[in-house]
Amino acid sequence: MLSLLPGTIQAQAIAFQAHVAHSNINHPRFLLSSLLASQTITRGDVSSSIALTFDDGPDPTYTPLVLNVLAHYGVHATFFCVGEQVQAYPDLALQESQQGNAVENHSWSHMNLTVLPPDIIRKQIQSTSTEIEQTTGIMPELFRPPYGSTNENVNNIAREFGLTQILWSIDTQDWQQPGVDQIVETILTKIKGGDIILMHDGGGNRAETVQALALIISELQQRGFTFIVL
Repeated sequence: MLSLLPGTIQAQAIAFQAHVAHSNINHPRFLLSSLLASQTITRGDVSSSIALTFDDGPDPTYTPLVLNVLAHYGVHATFFCVGEQVQAYPDLALQESQQGNAVENHSWSHMNLTVLPPDIIRKQIQSTSTEIEQTTGIMPELFRPPYGSTNENVNNIAREFGLTQILWSIDTQDWQQPGVDQIVETILTKIKGGDIILMHDGGGNRAETVQALALIISELQQRGFTFIVL
């Protein structure tokens, strides 16, 4: 239902970074260490901390499978949820939260917010935060713009609602369904302390993501990495 726009994410991320390169954004749970390059973890022991993030859910097929893998390995993640999906599957959003994961804002209907008027952007963001709070009892603190597409206007509106904008440092491209081996290789060959990994539990067939996830967690735990919630 939710489709991504091939080839636009990197360009849009760079555009965003240009807008905020001279800002200093601090968050009690999360800090941005290098806005010019990528967004990475800077709290705690960065040398061994990494964050798994999942976009576009909750999804009735794949979110439960992702949660099962996380629970099996004792790992927590950050889920950037689409508001209308939370409304449709509130039990899954609540399960994410109750299992110790963070449930955060990914807009109401996964639109490119940069082409929308301010009042619609506000509705997309505020409605999602309200839905998540009503479902989980916890107000989101983080916002990830759909497609990574953002600008100063979107960033400022997100901040109006107390949200810190978050992107990633490793994009698995799992939405393209490149194969389990490719998803695993993308992470294992690039990973370093402080990385934020972008994956998806919704928006399409995520069977490869689920299969890759167990392999990724197992190997990274053997390497001594710790998984944190943003």
